[in-house]
Amino acid sequence: MLSRLLLIAAASASALRIGNVAVSQTTRAAVSMYDEKVPKVSTFELPSSVTRSRAAREAKVGPSIVVTDGTDSFFHSRTMVQSLYDFGDYGKITASSTSMADAKKMLISRTARYSGLLDVLDFHEGSTPDFTDADSWLSVNAKEATLSAEIDAAAAAGVKRAFILFTEPINSVAALDEQLKASGMEYTLLRTGSLVNGPAGTGLKLDAFEEVVCDDVSIQDIFRFVTEALTLPEAANRQFSLCPSDGVVPALKQMRLAGYERRDEVKAVLTDALPDDSADALALASKTPEEIEAEEQLVLRSEAEVAAEREEELKALLERARARGEETQKRLALEEAERLAYRKEQEKYYKSPSAGDDTPDTPPPAAGDSSADKA
Repeated sequence: MLSRLLLIAAASASALRIGNVAVSQTTRAAVSMYDEKVPKVSTFELPSSVTRSRAAREAKVGPSIVVTDGTDSFFHSRTMVQSLYDFGDYGKITASSTSMADAKKMLISRTARYSGLLDVLDFHEGSTPDFTDADSWLSVNAKEATLSAEIDAAAAAGVKRAFILFTEPINSVAALDEQLKASGMEYTLLRTGSLVNGPAGTGLKLDAFEEVVCDDVSIQDIFRFVTEALTLPEAANRQFSLCPSDGVVPALKQMRLAGYERRDEVKAVLTDALPDDSADALALASKTPEEIEAEEQLVLRSEAEVAAEREEELKALLERARARGEETQKRLALEEAERLAYRKEQEKYYKSPSAGDDTPDTPPPAAGDSSADKA
């Protein structure tokens, strides 16, 4: 009998617990459904803002250019597009490939956004580029298999300038040259070695298009050269190889010391105005010791001027740091004096009373104190 009563009590308690759980779950469900009607505001979402590297940027209204890459990817040539914007004057740069999504992944970057490239950058997707309203065409890593059709499309659209960059050997140079001449476009056929991320600013030299096999060449130097040669008449209707020279050509070094721009260097390379190593060695051997010393002093004087400017800048920085330190010390001393004065002011209210001292041992009551009014 007792065991039966215990079983009944246990069953009642279980039912009671199950009911409470059910009620609790129902309540939570009702609250959840009610909450879903209220729009949730995420505390992690920040207001978006548009930032620009330059407060006011003038819109470029220059010619339009179409850029293609024979690898069908702008992974290795993305800096070429940036160079066209930075050093060119193009109002529109169109990147053409078979995948617009892949092209955007390669070319839309933080640098492109902040520099303003996105303001002039456009994309085209298709097996054949769209040359509508294009003034120039730049083909990087050109492929011989698709080049003929691209030349016909560019000529039919009225493109005026074509610049074709090869990084691999081609078979029918003569046929390609004839097709370009018949198209009526100004053209340049440029052949280089493999484009690598080497040091920039080294020398470049011109060689024959077919006979010379170039070594690896800095991708930054080639893209900078192409950017300037695209608008130089000295590069029109020519074919040549561009190979790295051994270090910086002395003539280039002298031009840079004299303040010439990169466009002047490219023009000098195209016109063969720079002496080669042997000619430069002969010229150096013909100079007198006094002339050589004068040139060395010129270089040393330039370096000394740069060092003096850096020293003056360092002195100015140190002077500003010293002034800020003095201001900080004065401010700290003033704050410390104020704290000491306040502490002395409070001590007379909290010091222990002495014989014959009428000074109250408690601070005077504040104005409007009810206890003072009652007294």
